[in-house]
Amino acid sequence: MSNLFWTLACLCAYIGGLIVLVRVTPLLLIRRYDDGYFMAIAAADVFGGLFVFGAVAVTFALFSGGFAVRLLDFFLLLGIVIVALIMSYRSYYSRRSRRVQPASRIIASIYCLLLGLAALLYIGLLFVPST
Repeated sequence: MSNLFWTLACLCAYIGGLIVLVRVTPLLLIRRYDDGYFMAIAAADVFGGLFVFGAVAVTFALFSGGFAVRLLDFFLLLGIVIVALIMSYRSYYSRRSRRVQPASRIIASIYCLLLGLAALLYIGLLFVPST
């Protein structure tokens, strides 16, 4: 298939993954961590993270890590860092404090922080020459 098609599909997966992360993560806060719905929502959140990072990995592999693609992936990863930090802040300092489960709030916040940390790690590895 055409590289343009794969690039557009990756950008759609990236946008879809960000939307899933932004819409689904707040749903974790009102559920108990041992609830079945929490597990289903957390699985959807993990799939959002896979879509986001998968789009970066596929575009990088598709063009063999050319400079323009590294620059595109840098901005995509920077978007992940920004969204992850915002979602972590919103998860930890939720406005709906009565309905929020403390353990779920901490779990969602740590997940978002680890997502941002992984994106920062990949930003660092993006510009390191491979051996």
